[in-house]
Amino acid sequence: MRGGDTKYKKNANLMATIFSISFLIILTVILIYHLLHTTNILEIFVCLFLLTLIVFGIIGTILGAIKGALQIAKENKYIKKTNPYIYYRELPNNFGIGVTSLLFDSTIENYKDIVAVILDLCAKKYLKLVKQNDKYSIEILKPIDDDLLSNERYILTLISENNIKNINYKEWYNYCMQDGIDLGLYFQRKIDINNEPPLPQKTINKRRKIHLLLSCISGILIFLLYIFNENIMSAIGYGVFGFILTYIILIIPFYLINVFTGLKNIGKLAGNANYKNIMENNLQKTEKGINELHKLYSFKAFIKDFGNFVDKKPEEVVLWDRYLSYAQVFGLTKEIMNSGYKELVDNSSFQIDNIENINFNNIEINPT
Repeated sequence: MRGGDTKYKKNANLMATIFSISFLIILTVILIYHLLHTTNILEIFVCLFLLTLIVFGIIGTILGAIKGALQIAKENKYIKKTNPYIYYRELPNNFGIGVTSLLFDSTIENYKDIVAVILDLCAKKYLKLVKQNDKYSIEILKPIDDDLLSNERYILTLISENNIKNINYKEWYNYCMQDGIDLGLYFQRKIDINNEPPLPQKTINKRRKIHLLLSCISGILIFLLYIFNENIMSAIGYGVFGFILTYIILIIPFYLINVFTGLKNIGKLAGNANYKNIMENNLQKTEKGINELHKLYSFKAFIKDFGNFVDKKPEEVVLWDRYLSYAQVFGLTKEIMNSGYKELVDNSSFQIDNIENINFNNIEINPT
């Protein structure tokens, strides 16, 4: 099972891509500068070849990225277009934060989602979170049981062992991934790409045959042209000469065609690799997963407009605690905390002032 791809890792991959492109741009500038200041034929040829190789590679990479982005955008557009809900007020599922985050956008944001898991475990009455001065105290209310998913049990185990600061994010990601797969929500894409060499041997052999055939045709035509005006030996001589001359003349264009084909296929390989990376970093949703994603999108819309719903008494707002943990996943904590939060927090499972202030450095675990 593939694991460990969090949004932070994707950002790291993005930074690596930006670094690689920046390096290629710098190399391109150096090559162009050298090309403009050299008269050595060999150096000119090498610079032109490397520049062409870089250009084909960059173009292929960009086209692969565009192809992948358009495919993902098309899938997301279909999911949103077929959504039968406008708002979804109730909790859309009981899959927990980790699985929900992966289902929502195929990523897990380490710190943000861990805080959301802690809040959700508070809402499920496994934990109690209270601010004490400049610290946040966590108290374990009940032991781990089978009602929790494996990724939630993993987090609760770390908390009970007072070891949450040493969480292995890759391991947690794998638990979340497997939980979602077991629930039938999504699965890891497997994209097969053509890994043939830039210039396959069969292509070379085919072009050699064409090269030889054209040369033979030229020799035969010249032979037929002279056979009626010269003796047969002279006609054969002219024919052989025509064959050799045509063969030599065609060497350069056929060589250039092979070089161009190789460069084009290198660009294609770069594009396919980038397309594969983009597609495999986005989970394939099942029909059940799409139905649940419809609810999540509409639940997010409800939370985003939560201010329109909190003019009622706090006790009338169902499952407020869990709303806040899901708002953390959607990046909407500011909106929900500014829309009646102060009135609702008194009835909450956690007594905190600002979710954004919570981090591993100011969390303390109280022994049960």
